[in-house]
Amino acid sequence: MASAPETERDRRGDLSISWYDVAMVALVDGPQRAACLDWLAGQRRQNGAWGAEGTVSWHDTYVATYAAAVAFHAAGHVTIAEEAVNALSGIRTDTPGCETLTFGGLVDTLDRIATFAGRQTPHHPDQVTRLIHEERAKWEKMCAWEFRYDPELSIAGYCAERLFGSDHLDLVRVVESFQTGNGSISNSPGASAGVLLEARRRGTRIAPLRLRRLTDYIATRRPETIGYLDHVPHFGTAWTVMFAAEAGLIDAVMAARTRSMLKELADSYGLLCPVGPATIPGDPDTSACALTAAAATGQPVFGLPAAELLYDEDKGCYRTYFFERDGSVSTNIHMAGLLGLLGEHDRLGPVLNWLLDRLTDGAGYRCKWHSSPVYALGETARVTAKLDHPTARRLGEVARARLRQLQNADGGWGARQSTVEETGYAVLGLAADPHETDHALLKRAAGFLSGAEPDYRPLWIGKSLYCVNPLVPVLQRTALARIEQLALL
Repeated sequence: MASAPETERDRRGDLSISWYDVAMVALVDGPQRAACLDWLAGQRRQNGAWGAEGTVSWHDTYVATYAAAVAFHAAGHVTIAEEAVNALSGIRTDTPGCETLTFGGLVDTLDRIATFAGRQTPHHPDQVTRLIHEERAKWEKMCAWEFRYDPELSIAGYCAERLFGSDHLDLVRVVESFQTGNGSISNSPGASAGVLLEARRRGTRIAPLRLRRLTDYIATRRPETIGYLDHVPHFGTAWTVMFAAEAGLIDAVMAARTRSMLKELADSYGLLCPVGPATIPGDPDTSACALTAAAATGQPVFGLPAAELLYDEDKGCYRTYFFERDGSVSTNIHMAGLLGLLGEHDRLGPVLNWLLDRLTDGAGYRCKWHSSPVYALGETARVTAKLDHPTARRLGEVARARLRQLQNADGGWGARQSTVEETGYAVLGLAADPHETDHALLKRAAGFLSGAEPDYRPLWIGKSLYCVNPLVPVLQRTALARIEQLALL
């Protein structure tokens, strides 16, 4: 069965529906299972797989399909489960793709769930096996870390489904450290389902109230509202205000949300958590965007000493989280923008050099948090236009040139086909420096944006691909307004 059109996917929450998380929630025997399985059955692609198209992220396709197979097996639906397992062998893993977060660790966890249920695990391709071993090594380091139970520093809660069949962490301490107000573990449906499955398997005496809240959280999930996280209010606010400021479209609601977000950043240990007061560590990317939004609304901007704990002196870049294998373009371009605002040029230079190396190394310029190169190029062009630095000027020139080459025949931008989101990034990047603006190109972009319905394609990269739903219409309005301000409409 073909998947539902992208524009018809969930718009009720901050994030689009996550195939992987729906399948994980369906693994738990409870009142939510039937609806989740029904939804999964209706979302299967014609090739028998779930998730993104393999050309976008075979990792997303693989983990979503495997999770669906394990979930259908657990519920006794053997035929569709075996069809899903067979579909795994048809997923090409020898092609470039966007690796989803903790991919190898999630596949490893699904193997353990299948094994404990008495089923044989599928034979994984070499590329998948390599990523399983890499994630195991990283997980073991994190589980031996002295701050592993500290929610302000550790992502153990976010990855907590990996506790299933593993004794690396104390299950009771994980629940005590990472359970949130809604009963979930780190606002992650997948992590919450995995922890509940492991609690039932072990018979561990988690505090009854905590166990009941976790059980109730899973039992009340509905597939149309299951994202890879429950909500991301600060992520949504920071990015939407930052973009809306490009055209002066900040309203009173945005300003008020920015003030609240800034207060939470000031009250935190030093970095802002994208999901609000919760049990996922704050990160430099969300924090830098929040401070950029604050500057746009006339609020004070300050430094981020805690971000220096994540700075890699040898490479000259910021990590987003501890134990991250490599840096991201998004984190470093936004930190560069903040460093420029603060006048911290000693740190700015190395970060810009790291970005320039990535942009010119011939390997393709893409952010690990976003599947489209247009996001990385657009943000690089937009941010560097505001920086008075020779390396920033070079970065901006190269990024704008690449964006011009990537415009589609319909006037929009998109790695597969033109989308409102990707076109918004490109327009804001190109329009940020009026002296470098190609007016004919932007007029074609305006034609696309004016006639396009907002589409909600999952382009951001988490455990699965996802869409930040509120961001799409803001990008459309802001990009059109920016083109109009340049007197092109």
